[in-house]
Amino acid sequence: MRLGADRSTATGPERRCTSRSTHPRLAVSLLIVTFCLGFGCEDPVTMVQPPAAVVIDSPEKVIGALSRAYLTRNVSLFTSLLANDPDRGAEYLFLLSAPTHLGETQWEYAEEARIHQRMFQPQNPPADDPPVASELWLQSLQITLTPQEPFAERPDMYTTRGGALDPAIWRAMDARYTTYVFFDLVGTDYKVEGEANFVVLEDLAKNVGDTGKFLLYIWEDIATSPTSIESNGAALESESTWGSVKGLYR
Repeated sequence: MRLGADRSTATGPERRCTSRSTHPRLAVSLLIVTFCLGFGCEDPVTMVQPPAAVVIDSPEKVIGALSRAYLTRNVSLFTSLLANDPDRGAEYLFLLSAPTHLGETQWEYAEEARIHQRMFQPQNPPADDPPVASELWLQSLQITLTPQEPFAERPDMYTTRGGALDPAIWRAMDARYTTYVFFDLVGTDYKVEGEANFVVLEDLAKNVGDTGKFLLYIWEDIATSPTSIESNGAALESESTWGSVKGLYR
């Protein structure tokens, strides 16, 4: 009974013991403060996660990445989407909706990469290129690419059907999209509305998720109606297409 009575009445020592249980935390806090005062702690560093890599695991993702490359003006992303493997018979082509004044109806990978270097990074044109006119510098851009149909295989592009692609290496697919792009430039603003047919290749030697598994092989610009060009709020009529706007940067 006495032992039990001691437990119920001995409040003083028990309080002191409970109070001591907080001392280690206080000691740690004081140690941290002392360390910071002695060694000059800086403000806490906020860890920023890098942007997630673009995973292109379908033909649709190629077109989505194309939009992203335009929105972010990312030359490296843009060129990584284009087929550039002439040794295996896959070399990118852009097909214009109408010939240029020189009679050109298409251009290849190197010219497409050069055009977009000048468009996306006018302050840093390719070596030996003339400077980009100040009125062509992009201020902002809007782009919407909307599929009209799902991607479908194009067997007519294989060597077995007279095409250029080896069906043991590549699978070709295409789909038609409606296109809307608004180029907000320092000078005249261009609003392009039309269509495009995109031919995407699947590299059968690569696994889904590998870089270069899906690539843009042919980009066909299709004019559907005159495109309006707006300059300082005044709308003008023009036959300009996406290809015509690209041509401004050649």
